[in-house]
Amino acid sequence: MQWNKQTWMSIGIAVIMIASVIGLAIEGTNPANPPIQYGGYKFTLTSDGYRTTIKNTNLFFYHPPNNLEDIPFDEGAKTALDGARVVWFSYDPNDLYAPESADALYYMEQAMDKVTNVFVQRGLLNATGYPLPEITCANATASIPVVIIKSGNETKVAHANGCITATAATRDSAYMLGDRLLYQELGVMH
Repeated sequence: MQWNKQTWMSIGIAVIMIASVIGLAIEGTNPANPPIQYGGYKFTLTSDGYRTTIKNTNLFFYHPPNNLEDIPFDEGAKTALDGARVVWFSYDPNDLYAPESADALYYMEQAMDKVTNVFVQRGLLNATGYPLPEITCANATASIPVVIIKSGNETKVAHANGCITATAATRDSAYMLGDRLLYQELGVMH
């Protein structure tokens, strides 16, 4: 079989295309969505979400931090999370956004377990019929904050007496709040 100029050109183009796909797969970037730099971290959009490395651990988020800067975040909530060694997570299983709140809190717990020394205890605002303990704002102390995600009219993070209440105006807002709280706890956002 004789290979002419056109055959070699086709092989060359195929090699370039394959190498490009392999390069994108290895790097995990998409030219249409370049990495986002934020506070010394690089966030790359992947099929699993926005990936970054914190303390040598790959973590994935639903939203990059620059998209969450406009969420009102009470200074008291920042102070309550700062340096906490134990945090209680809670939500109401009957809330409008209960599945999203549970997902966001569960992911926060998993990520914190990987990269922090913070112990997370999960609970429910209304634990009737569930094996989890009932955790409300009444359980909050100065050294052990309670974090609650629930539905509300406005997406925001408020604080009162060690209780951090994150209200979500939409289903996606519950995930946004989970990301925002986790970024705060990990020191990505301040």
